[in-house]
Amino acid sequence: MKKLLLVIVAFTFSVGVFAQGIEFEHGTLDEALAKAKAENKMVFMDCFTVWCGPCKFLSSEVFTQKEVGDYFNANFVSIKMDMEKGEGIELTKKYGVKAYPTLLWLDAEGNIQHKAIGGMSVSALLEVAKTAFDTEENWRSFTKKYNNGERSIPFLQEYILTAKNLREDVDEAAEAYYAQRTNEELVNAKDLEIMSAAIKSVNDKKFIFVMENSEKFKDVVGEATINKFIEKTMEKDLNNAMKTRNEETIAQKKKELIKVDDEVANKLFALMELEQLYSDPDENKFFDALADYALKYVSDDAKTLNQYAWMIVDAKIEVKEDILQKALEIAKRAVKLDEGFANLDTYAYALYKVGEIDEAIKMAKKSVDMASEEERKNLWSQKCLNGEL
Repeated sequence: MKKLLLVIVAFTFSVGVFAQGIEFEHGTLDEALAKAKAENKMVFMDCFTVWCGPCKFLSSEVFTQKEVGDYFNANFVSIKMDMEKGEGIELTKKYGVKAYPTLLWLDAEGNIQHKAIGGMSVSALLEVAKTAFDTEENWRSFTKKYNNGERSIPFLQEYILTAKNLREDVDEAAEAYYAQRTNEELVNAKDLEIMSAAIKSVNDKKFIFVMENSEKFKDVVGEATINKFIEKTMEKDLNNAMKTRNEETIAQKKKELIKVDDEVANKLFALMELEQLYSDPDENKFFDALADYALKYVSDDAKTLNQYAWMIVDAKIEVKEDILQKALEIAKRAVKLDEGFANLDTYAYALYKVGEIDEAIKMAKKSVDMASEEERKNLWSQKCLNGEL
C-alpha cells in the first residue's frame, strides 16, 4: 500500500512539473496547424536532433519553466520535431533548417513569422517569442521589406546582422550595402560587424581591405576585436574548405591561411584535429590533443581551461598518467587566473587523480569553504571530504 501511495505521489508530482512548462502536441505539423487555426494562435516548432547539446538544454532547463509554459501555452500551439526522422526530414528542406536548435514560429498556414537559432535563457526565449508578434521586428517583416526593395543603410545594417544570426545568406544585401558606402566610411565598429557577417573567405576584397587598414581599425575598435575578426574569418574559410572533403582544396586553403597569420592558422588546424579525434575509438588520443591544445592556445580564459581540465579528469575511461599531468597543469593555470570554488574543485580532482592526495584534500577544503550551501551539493570536493569516493 505504501509503495502504491509513493507511486501515486510521484506520478502526481511529475504531472505537475510537466504542466508547468510548455505543453507540446504529439501529432503532425498539419494537426498542430489545424489546432492553431481553430484557436487563432501561431504554431511554435522546436526543430531539434537527438545529438544536439543546446537542444537538450532547452528541453530540460528552459521549456520546463513555469514562466515559459504560461506564456507559450497561452499564445502558441507547440510541437517538437526531430529533424532527422520521419516528417522532420522533409520539413528540414521546406523550412531551410541549417542549425540546431532552430525555433520556428508559424502562422496557421505554415508560413514562417519568426525564427531563432541556438540555446538561450528563459528571458531570451520569452523576448524572442514576443517578437514573433511584432509585425515591424519579426523575421517575416524583415524579409518582406527587403523583397519589396527597402535598401536604406539603417535597414540593411539590421537586416544583415539579423540574417547572419539566423544563418541566412547575406551576399546580395551586403553588396547593396557596400554600394552605398566608401571604404573610408567602413572604418568603424558597426561596419566591421557587418563585414564579419558577410565575409566568407580571406580572399574577399573586404577582408583584404581590413587587413591593409588594420592599424586604423585597431585605433577605433581595439586590437582584441580585430584579432577576433581575423580568427573568425579564417575559421569560417577553413570550415568551408573542410566541407568539400577534397584534400587538394583543403591543402591549398591551409597554405592561404598560413600566409595570413601562421599562429592563428596553426591554432585552427589543432582545433580541426581535435574535432576529428573526438570520434576516435581511442579516447586517450582525443584527451591528449585536448590537453595540448589548452596548454598551447588557451592562456587567459579560466572558464575554458577549467572545462577542458574537468573533461579529462572526469573521463569515464582510464586516462593515461601523462595526460592527467597535463590536466593538472591546465587546472592549476585556471586557478591562477581565477581562484573561484569551481576552478579549485577541478584542481583538487586533478591532484587526486595524479595521486597527490594531501594537496587534493587541502584544495577541496578551500573549494567547499568558498562555495554556498547549494553550490556544495554538486562539488567533487564535497564528496571527497565526505568520504563518498
